[in-house]
Amino acid sequence: MSQWRSIRRLVRQHPRRLQLALLVALGLVTGFTLGRLLPGHTVTPKRITGTVTWSNQETSTIGFDADGDEPTRFYSVVGEYWIDANGGRHLGGYPSCLSGQQDDPVRSDRRRVELGVIHPEDYDPAPDIAVTVRCFG
Repeated sequence: MSQWRSIRRLVRQHPRRLQLALLVALGLVTGFTLGRLLPGHTVTPKRITGTVTWSNQETSTIGFDADGDEPTRFYSVVGEYWIDANGGRHLGGYPSCLSGQQDDPVRSDRRRVELGVIHPEDYDPAPDIAVTVRCFG
């Protein structure tokens, strides 16, 4: 019983502190609940196979014709993970099958690749993004 008296006395003496503590607690509970209920901001790249028709190493941009009836799309190559034509895995650098010559960063020969891509639909006109590259030859 003496504990409850002490608590009531504290509440009467410091009502503002109690209000602040309750608001902070309510904010934490609300934030935690919303964080658990709302979907996460993760995305799984879609794997597509096709032909790179143009690439620019300086701008990390490629023109890509996916297998099928899709028109040429341009992708910003932002991922640092790539696999070379021999199956070697790399972290960092620009994929060798997209690289130009030392004196010319643009390459326009056709090369088969598989891309892991995401499409930022909420940010139209942002370019589509290639986060992984697998070179086939």
